[in-house]
Amino acid sequence: MAQTTRPGRRERNRLVRHAEYLQTALQVATDEGLAAVTMQRLAGEVGAAVGTIYTYFPSKGALVAEVQREAIDRITASYLQLRPVIDERVADLDPSVAALAHLAGFARFCIESVDTLPQEQRLLQQLVFDANEIVPTEEGARVLPAVLRLLNLASERFAVAQEVGALSPADAMERTIVLAASLNGVLQISKLARWDASLLDGARLARRLVDDLLVGMGADPALLDQGHHVVDAIARRHPLARPLPLGDLS
Repeated sequence: MAQTTRPGRRERNRLVRHAEYLQTALQVATDEGLAAVTMQRLAGEVGAAVGTIYTYFPSKGALVAEVQREAIDRITASYLQLRPVIDERVADLDPSVAALAHLAGFARFCIESVDTLPQEQRLLQQLVFDANEIVPTEEGARVLPAVLRLLNLASERFAVAQEVGALSPADAMERTIVLAASLNGVLQISKLARWDASLLDGARLARRLVDDLLVGMGADPALLDQGHHVVDAIARRHPLARPLPLGDLS
């Protein structure tokens, strides 16, 4: 039986410092935006030499990519807190209703997280809309696994919904990408809400978009409505998207 080798004290200390540096960079990005995240700024914040920072992050692109990954991991961690709550609520329900409740829950988590996880969502949206400027191509491997993990969690729910007949058959990941991209796009309309707060309410329009997409994918409107009722009951008790303290990805 193979034994797992524990890292030595030097390696453990390095991992701790890496986490501390990353959390500091994320805090700078949270407070001032990604443009403020530089090697020099991070060195000043943590009281280290710039050369030391380069031993942890080989370039500014690598540092920014790690900040993006951390933000996405935080969104994923928050969503993972919601899933078992939905599981408990749907345990005795029709499988189609349960599957649609999970899809509605994911979509509404994404909508609500714009308000409860604003900095993380902003970093995610910057990655989507300004990927070439934010994360260099060669650093994409630092971010892509985190993106795929979040998308795979939703894709699993699409696959289940299709297996139980709640949705028509299709590529689950493709549907996930369509849903996520559509939500991101519609939610941007809130930036114009100062001209017509009612018409340009991104959250309201996004909720309508979710229903239109899922019905278009074969969902029975009545069963989808039951799924929303499950999510409504959860939302009355606590936020669907719960903010996490910096450093807490549990």
